[in-house]
Amino acid sequence: MINKSSNESTLEKIYKNLESGMPENKSIKEYALPNARQWLGGRFVAIWVLPIYFLRKIAKFSASSAFVRPYSPSKNVPSYKQPETLFTSLRSVFRGEDHLRFFDHRFIGIWVLPIALTGIVFEILLIAPANNTSPFN
Repeated sequence: MINKSSNESTLEKIYKNLESGMPENKSIKEYALPNARQWLGGRFVAIWVLPIYFLRKIAKFSASSAFVRPYSPSKNVPSYKQPETLFTSLRSVFRGEDHLRFFDHRFIGIWVLPIALTGIVFEILLIAPANNTSPFN
């Protein structure tokens, strides 16, 4: 049997704790329109929890992404024994087994070379003719 509390989100636990602290009045007066407190309940009162929850989620996500990591030798060094595409070389990165290092061979293949080639093409096709000069002058 699965533990129900382990499946609940942190936000749900926060809301349940706040709602448990609010007394439940089930009289007809409480359901009247001017003060329909029971309609809103603790979840309306706890709207201020949402920014804190989302900031914590963003912080956890950024910490788990860890774009900049201290240097550690790679387990998966470049292997040129067989043909390899960017997808096959990045498979371990997408699975979370390895991480993409700055100026690694995969990083250069994804970011540096395509952007450099795009810049060269724009220089030749658009910028040089517009300035009436030869490319890269």
